[in-house]
Order: sequence, then C-alpha cells, then structure tokens
Amino acid sequence: MAHEVFRLSSTRWPWFLLPATTLALLCMAVLDGPVASARDAMSSRFQDFAARLTDVTTAPWILAASGTVTVLAFVAVTCLATSRAKFRAALVLHQAFYLFCSVALASATVNVVKRLIGRARPTLFDQVGDLHFNFGVWAYDYASFPSGHSTTSGAIFAGLALLYPRLGPFFAAFAVFFGFARVAVGAHYPSDVSAGLFYGAWISVLVACVFARYRLLFYVPDHGLPMRRPRPRLRDRLLR
Repeated sequence: MAHEVFRLSSTRWPWFLLPATTLALLCMAVLDGPVASARDAMSSRFQDFAARLTDVTTAPWILAASGTVTVLAFVAVTCLATSRAKFRAALVLHQAFYLFCSVALASATVNVVKRLIGRARPTLFDQVGDLHFNFGVWAYDYASFPSGHSTTSGAIFAGLALLYPRLGPFFAAFAVFFGFARVAVGAHYPSDVSAGLFYGAWISVLVACVFARYRLLFYVPDHGLPMRRPRPRLRDRLLR
C-alpha cells in the first residue's frame, strides 16, 4: 500500500538539471575540442589503465550482479527459518532491487536519448569536429551525448551513496573516475561524461523517491535528498 504521494519536486531536479546543463555547455565551449585534439598526448599508461577498468560500469554487468543478488535474497527470504535471517535477507533484497531498478531505468532511457540526439563521437573528430549532431540516427558512432557508461556510473554510485551516506564522498570519487575514463579511451567528450553523471545520479534519486512512497529503504525529508530510513530493531518488527 502506498503511504506517501510521489512528487517530482521531491527529486530536487533543478539541482541536477541546472548544474549539469551549465557544466556540459562549458565543457563544449572550453574543453571538448582541445581534449579530443590532445588525446594522443595523454599518458599511454593511464589510457591502458582506463581501458581495463572502463567496462566495470557497463550496465549489463551491474544489472546481472544486482539481479542475481535480488533473486538469491528472495529465495533466502522464502527458505530461511529464523525471523532474524529473513529480516536481513529482506533488507538485502530491497537494496539490490533498488540498485537494479536505478541502473535499468538510467541505462534504458539514456540509450534512447543519446541516439536521438545523435552527437558524433570523438573517433569522428578529425572528420566532423566536436559539435556535429545527426539527430535521430540510430548508430553507435552518433551516440556520444550523454555517455551511457557515465550514466550507469552516476546511477550505481549515487544509489550506493544514498544507501550508505557515510561513504558518499568515496562513491562520488569513483563515479567521476569511471566516468572520465571514457574520455581517456577516446569514447566520449568531457561534456558527454558530465551530463551522464548528473543524469544517472538523478535517476537514482528518482527511484529512491518511488521507493519512499511505499516506505521501502528511504523517506523524503522536507528539504534535501531522500534519506535512508532508520533500520528498525528486529524485536520492534516482530511486535507490530
């Protein structure tokens, strides 16, 4: 049963949209062209390192992992004997399902949006430049903005930060690193990455607000982002 009315304003979307737009435009104006031109001057060691790690934030891997944990936790809830074990398994189930939903929604929507926008990737920089758009072309070479990997990175690490706020700064650092690894491997411009990170993070906030409506994991305060619900003691849960 729903207990709270979902409101789009609860996602604090202006705090994501306005900085994301400003940063993306500034990157397009200042960074994208020079970075693409100077990519050959980047450290080859860092490029190799980034290439090895960039697929860690590929959506299929994360969806497979979170989906597997969700299924296993569901089986545990139904099979475990003690109430304490069931409660812990249910908590893992909700967390894994939240991350699965966040990444799935972020990945599905960004893959449609970036192909409709049709920005040419840096691999075509020498032919068409950094501001060439071919709207509606469903092709890999014209699917640069926003970055899909960066969107997934923003979604998974923002989701983890909402679940474990004390580790938020570390998750933010990981998101930025994995996002800009896409620049090092020549797959995206800085503006693609910045837009993807903000968009993925907002999707995780959006899904958290939906979960909060059903009193799952989160609640929405009067001000600020969704917050993790205080974990009730097992005794209190059993006495309800």
